[in-house]
Amino acid sequence: MSPIFDRNFDQELIQGGALAAANLATDDMALGELKQRLKQEAYAEGHLAGQTAARQEAASDLANRQQGALDSLASSVAELRETAGAHRQAVEQHLLEFVLNTCELVFPQIVEATSKDRAVAAIQRCIALAGGVSTLRVTVSDAVLRDHGPAISAAFGATGDDMRISVQADPTLEDGDARVAWQHGSMDFSLTRITDGILNALRHALADQTPQTPSTRSVTHD
Repeated sequence: MSPIFDRNFDQELIQGGALAAANLATDDMALGELKQRLKQEAYAEGHLAGQTAARQEAASDLANRQQGALDSLASSVAELRETAGAHRQAVEQHLLEFVLNTCELVFPQIVEATSKDRAVAAIQRCIALAGGVSTLRVTVSDAVLRDHGPAISAAFGATGDDMRISVQADPTLEDGDARVAWQHGSMDFSLTRITDGILNALRHALADQTPQTPSTRSVTHD
């Protein structure tokens, strides 16, 4: 009889079932281990992703707070600068107003009290600068010629030079005015013109410092 009929199929089925069960148990164990490992890896990845997200959120929050602080600081500095500028402008305006008011009160008194003496002093300085010339022509007001003519002539004599002097009066000149002319030059002095120039400069400076209001601005219409 053929050996094929010597096989015990029942025994083989039993043994095959046991082997299959063992293999199945092994596969289930491996599958469980794989699931556990995947679970642990997923947990670790999730934990790491959570830490990264938390760091990014904290960094973003810190950056936002720093930017907010910088914006607040810049705004405070700009406000302080604007306030300081307005305060400085107000102080300068008040100072200019005080100086202008003082000069407007004092200058007329200075001109009235010292104009003749200052005109003579200017003539004497001019004589010293024009040393060596042969002829000088001095023009002053009637009052200066009357009160200080001898002093002017004496100033010429004090130079020690052989000069010819011509002192004359001009009724259009004020007491603080003087003109000195020589061959190649001349000098004009006016105390009134000097004081008026100072006052005008102060008025222009004050006008530049004073903020314009709708009533002071020039309005043009088409």
